[in-house]
Amino acid sequence: MFHKSRRRSSLRSFSLLETMLVLALVAIVVAMVMEGYSAMIQSTTVTTSAAMVADVLTQARASAIAQNTTVEVRIYDVPPASGGAPVYDAMQLHWLNANKTSPPVASPLLLSSWVVIDPTATYSPLIALNQEPLTPDPADTRLNSQTRVFHFLPDGSTDLSPATNWFMTVRPVNQANPGQIPSNWACIRVDATTGRPQIYRP
Repeated sequence: MFHKSRRRSSLRSFSLLETMLVLALVAIVVAMVMEGYSAMIQSTTVTTSAAMVADVLTQARASAIAQNTTVEVRIYDVPPASGGAPVYDAMQLHWLNANKTSPPVASPLLLSSWVVIDPTATYSPLIALNQEPLTPDPADTRLNSQTRVFHFLPDGSTDLSPATNWFMTVRPVNQANPGQIPSNWACIRVDATTGRPQIYRP
């Protein structure tokens, strides 16, 4: 009877150990699946966001030509954490009217919380090197000293210097070190002379 009791106890212990091992394996598999799913979502979001940015720039150019007026592209920053550098997450187009008003052309583009526009000179000279002056607009509550702007002119060109290669990079928000951006990014280039945007994806 004593031996039977010990055997049952051993079986229970073995069964508990087996269960714990199975649960550990399930947890590992779930973590791997979730990591893969997260990476896939990020990659898709980067691609989609880059296309949306390019579409806004195409709209800006087309609107400037169609209305024979200047369109201002405003690129807005995310308020940085304490001591952090700003990144960018939104854009909006504004008319620059002769009477000094600058009403919006359309609703702002807000990027997904998964991605941002990188602010560094290496990956986004259109952000880091762009010194175009801001148009005063008290109605625009997101406008601040970090906002970056450039303009599409009535002939479809921009007021950016053709001597610079102007582009900006959409990357995952959790890529903390922009000096080591992985392959999951998309670059949107603006031809200063023609105003046409192009997307580059690794």
